[in-house]
Amino acid sequence: MSAGRRFSFAELVLPRGFPEQAIARIRLSPDAVLRVPHVEQDGRLCIDGDPGPGRGLDATQRIQTLIYRFYDAFLQPWSNGKLDGDFSKEPQNYWSVNVAQLRTTDDPARVVWTVDDVPRKAQVREGLLLLPKRLIVASDGDNHFVQRVVSSLGHLAKQRIRVIIADIPISHAFVPQTWPRNTEALLGVLRARLKPAEYRRFFKDSIRRQRPREHRIALFRNQEGGFAFVLPGGPPTINEAVNRHRARRSRSSIQPLIVDRIDADWTVGRDQNPQVSARQEKHVVVFGAGALGSPVVEQLAKAGIGRITLVDPDTMETANLGRHLLGIQHVDYAKALAVANEVNQRYPSCVITPYIGTTEQWLQSNTLRGVDAALDLTGEPGVRWHLNESRRKHSCPLIVGWMEPFVAAAHVCMLTPETLWFADRTSTDDKLKSLEAVDWPDEVIRQVPGCSSRFQAYTSANAAYAVALVSENALQLVDGDVETPKVLSWIRGQQFLDKHWPGLTFRDWAADAAQHVGVTKERPFL
Repeated sequence: MSAGRRFSFAELVLPRGFPEQAIARIRLSPDAVLRVPHVEQDGRLCIDGDPGPGRGLDATQRIQTLIYRFYDAFLQPWSNGKLDGDFSKEPQNYWSVNVAQLRTTDDPARVVWTVDDVPRKAQVREGLLLLPKRLIVASDGDNHFVQRVVSSLGHLAKQRIRVIIADIPISHAFVPQTWPRNTEALLGVLRARLKPAEYRRFFKDSIRRQRPREHRIALFRNQEGGFAFVLPGGPPTINEAVNRHRARRSRSSIQPLIVDRIDADWTVGRDQNPQVSARQEKHVVVFGAGALGSPVVEQLAKAGIGRITLVDPDTMETANLGRHLLGIQHVDYAKALAVANEVNQRYPSCVITPYIGTTEQWLQSNTLRGVDAALDLTGEPGVRWHLNESRRKHSCPLIVGWMEPFVAAAHVCMLTPETLWFADRTSTDDKLKSLEAVDWPDEVIRQVPGCSSRFQAYTSANAAYAVALVSENALQLVDGDVETPKVLSWIRGQQFLDKHWPGLTFRDWAADAAQHVGVTKERPFL
């Protein structure tokens, strides 16, 4: 074996619990890390080896299989140069190993978050160092999305320190053979990629022979990932949240950083959902922040909807806890406000504006002009009527979603902009009950003593089916994939009905659901 194809040793590791529970591994010497592909930070070789317990092999056979695969799948191919290109298959994994190896407790930063697309050309820009999290956001504080991210981090972003960033696009990801390993190599890359004016801007304090007033970050990225470095010579970092008297000294060498994306195209769809960018421009109004509305709002936010207005007059009660997005800390709070605060905190790619009031009150001071979809998740006839009249003036797509008792069925009506729920202004024909799968006896709906409120019995697990049905189809409507008005219904079988209320039968249109655990049926909205 040639000198370039050597490592000090390889050992067989039989961990505690082998062979009944644990699996055997091959571990290589430390000098193989980042020099030999498929070697993890601790030297473990990442190949399919020991098949593990429960495969019908005894301990000896499993060890023999591991050793055979070590020679056949790793050692021989690597010795022959057949694995030389494997570093480029998982560049971010090896970069993570490098960062972990060089990390110290005094590093001023730990990770870079990017919030926008890879630039077309190299540029110098500002960013924020957030303490005590030691996180760099590669955008300045004037960006509204960044402001929401900072707000979401709360006490982890008490300090915001300006940094300067050389943001450089790369065509090929770095691998151990190509990433800059020292200050001189990194400066050579920066000189080659930045225009002279940008290079001077990046190093303006150094050129004046002053100590830099900001940390300087070199950020290299493409669509596959990113690599970043903190240059040496930056100012001390005083972390007031930990110890206001202690300053973290700047390193004398470059510090590698993990780069991660938090833009919506990545966090929502991993770049696999082309609808996300368009959804970021959409405005959806949701009426109802209850057991159905509150989780649907969260699902829409997680799916990339950019703006949601949430309308609900009610407050959170203890009786809501078992099937609501909110928890006990929100009891006696307005549902719309509390849901908006919770979801805004978790998903900064969506801005939720709460309105504490009725649908009628909201429509008196607002219109549906410019709204991309309205969702009625209240189950209230009055809400359907007010929305119907508002849509006569400003047409927009409408979702009406609701659940039958025990969530024996869930329904979502998808109405195109020109389709009204009440075709006639004087009509009292509310179609909701006629669209249900079961004729329910009056005693199923419970009356709350002392008020006019009524409720149905079901658990959050039951409601999850309805949440998925409404959320998925609301997104289809927003995406423009619904061409004709229709009703989609999810119906449980007869066994489910008998368990919850004996003697119930399905209406004719849903009768074939009786023999199944659950079925989905689509009908035109008439």
